[in-house]
Amino acid sequence: MTELVATARERGVATLTLDSPANRNALSARLVDELAGALDACAADPGVRAVLLTHTGEVFSSGADLKAPPSPYTFVDLLRRIVALPKPVVARVTGRTRATTGLG
Repeated sequence: MTELVATARERGVATLTLDSPANRNALSARLVDELAGALDACAADPGVRAVLLTHTGEVFSSGADLKAPPSPYTFVDLLRRIVALPKPVVARVTGRTRATTGLG
């Protein structure tokens, strides 16, 4: 099974790439779990000074995946993780974004 969030680190910046272009990077339960884990790893890594969220495909995120949705509590927890991360988190959006409730 391929990862839905790719991680790369360079010069203190961790790049987390949403990599589910077939469903327009919709926030499925699995993608939310992977992104939360990647954010936790960034928070714990002293070599990471900032986090960049980006995407593959033409859409940054199309919002919640209605076919495999995350729990509302898990989704809210993800948003809180992003806001509370002790390092800056920015998004590079090079395409469309829809209904992302704070992620784009």
